Amino acid sequence: MKKRKFLGLVSTVLMTAVLVAACGSGAGQKPTADAGKDAAQGKAEGIKIGYVNLIAAAPAIVAKEKGLIDKQGLKAEFFSFANGPDLYKALSSGKLDVAYAGMPAAVNWGSRGAQFKVIAKVDDGKFGLLTKDSSGIKQPADLKGKKLGTLVKGSGVDYLIRAMILPEGQLTEQTTSLVQLEMGNMEQAINSGTIDAAVAGEPFLTFAELRGLKVVKEVPDPAFVILASDSFLKDHKDAADKFLQGHIASVDELNKNSKDNAELLAKAFNVPEISANGKTYSPGEVMAQALKRNKFETKFTDNDMKFYQEVADNSLKLKSIDQPLDVKTIMDRSWIK
Repeated sequence: MKKRKFLGLVSTVLMTAVLVAACGSGAGQKPTADAGKDAAQGKAEGIKIGYVNLIAAAPAIVAKEKGLIDKQGLKAEFFSFANGPDLYKALSSGKLDVAYAGMPAAVNWGSRGAQFKVIAKVDDGKFGLLTKDSSGIKQPADLKGKKLGTLVKGSGVDYLIRAMILPEGQLTEQTTSLVQLEMGNMEQAINSGTIDAAVAGEPFLTFAELRGLKVVKEVPDPAFVILASDSFLKDHKDAADKFLQGHIASVDELNKNSKDNAELLAKAFNVPEISANGKTYSPGEVMAQALKRNKFETKFTDNDMKFYQEVADNSLKLKSIDQPLDVKTIMDRSWIK
């Protein structure tokens, strides 16, 4: 475990260094005379986009691979992150212009006064409580005395465990041991006995399920949304509009449920061929199955707003934030009509 933590720290440091080098000079700054000259010469304005590496962020990946943001007249750079808190650090420090991530981390950073706005919806989906069929774990209450895999504090998985799964089982962090892992390592950790169960999202949930692990409970995806820094929205309104047009195009593309998109995402996630139950699933078939747990949308509904406020209220109860937060204060619904 120490080795994994050390490698995770090294990965974070390296990612930060890459982002500083790649993003530090442009994000969130006002247009300069040179920028105006570039525009006159037909050069596309740059935009730096971050996303958490889950299927919930599939619109970002499809937009990247099919050039849907570039087709709007922007020059897009994409950066992948293992979890929401690390992504928000990059957004808050000006190394990103926009980001695809979950509402729990947005609530945490918004409560601290981070300068961004939630401007569009990305998806509704499902996470799952994953374990061996032989573990005896059939419901949250059975996690008493067990080791449960989670992501970093402040992530969507952390929120789901502490706000929903443990309370349902009348458990606490004292009765169930939470073990921090990267999501891609959870399946192996369960099979090796390092942990007894984990809460995972797609595509990792389907990988593990096809290879013999069991999803004993599904829970709501903690709401993927798009955020943009306040400075980007103020100083680059045209670029923000163009980006959102690309996002809408990407969601429309995903909702076609095409074999082409499943195969594209399978390649992006390095999905393996999986043999199970006497059948061999191609990477595209694996991804098509994983996508069934997600619904991609761009517009917020009243029910979405109610759920986001529940996330904020629960985060206060969990002491993830220090003061109440009205989620309307970190949102701007005017960008998506």
